Amino acid sequence: MAGEAMRRGTLPVQRLRAGDHAFCRYTERPRWDLVAAYAWSGLARGEKVIICPAPQADRDTVRERLEEHGPSLDHVCARGQLVFASMGMLLHPDDRFTPTRQWRRLQEEIAGALAKRYAGLRTYIDMRWVADLGADVEEVMAREKNTAHLFAARSYSEICAYDTSAFEPAVLDAMHAAHPHDLLDGPGALRALHAAGAVRLIGEADMATQIDWISALREAFKRSAHDGHLVVDLSRLHFLSVGCASDLLSLATDAHRHGRIEVRLDRDKARLLVGLGSRYLNHVVLTEDS
Repeated sequence: MAGEAMRRGTLPVQRLRAGDHAFCRYTERPRWDLVAAYAWSGLARGEKVIICPAPQADRDTVRERLEEHGPSLDHVCARGQLVFASMGMLLHPDDRFTPTRQWRRLQEEIAGALAKRYAGLRTYIDMRWVADLGADVEEVMAREKNTAHLFAARSYSEICAYDTSAFEPAVLDAMHAAHPHDLLDGPGALRALHAAGAVRLIGEADMATQIDWISALREAFKRSAHDGHLVVDLSRLHFLSVGCASDLLSLATDAHRHGRIEVRLDRDKARLLVGLGSRYLNHVVLTEDS
């Protein structure tokens, strides 16, 4: 769980940063809480945000969905920091899709955002535009697999959202594999990924997910009982409550015979665990994620 692997895999939407290219899928309707979290995070960072909903979506309704998770968008829309668009509008005046044309137009949008002194550009793109514009799916797949140059300068991030009813399973699998990241279903979720001698916890550990949090940790301690070393990777945890942090230390206390327990986390979460007494557990080592 180190090196390049840390730059790939599942993330909560709140952890997306400039330079990230993420895949998500939905059934029937988009996760507007996910879209809102992505948009509001970008606006707070001083980035320009472009939302390209499904072609049939009503723009006013999309805006209302975002405003359910924050204040009025009048100001940011009026100054052009938040834009509701479509792929046809982005490709204008030639709305015929080719990977090269889309790359060029996005590079123009990135340059324009930076010229206006925004910190960068982020886009949310509902991929139902593919059928709407009659684009060749193979060309779109090629685009998704060969976009690293758009993100290299770390001034652009993108979510590609796929309606599972609009694409064949094989296409969805290929598109998923083409993205460095995939997203949790939405804010507030928690996912545990177990591996030999390690568990990675992704999302939010709070009252709503506390039962799953404890269950995942217990499973990890059980699996590592004879290994002598366990890595608890919290580097992709967006939020850690005091209660869940206390649960971790309690379980680690009970697991003192397991050997060394390494907890990988950011500075704020490290301070929380230290404040709760982790320094008194000699077998628990906190490793801050850079």
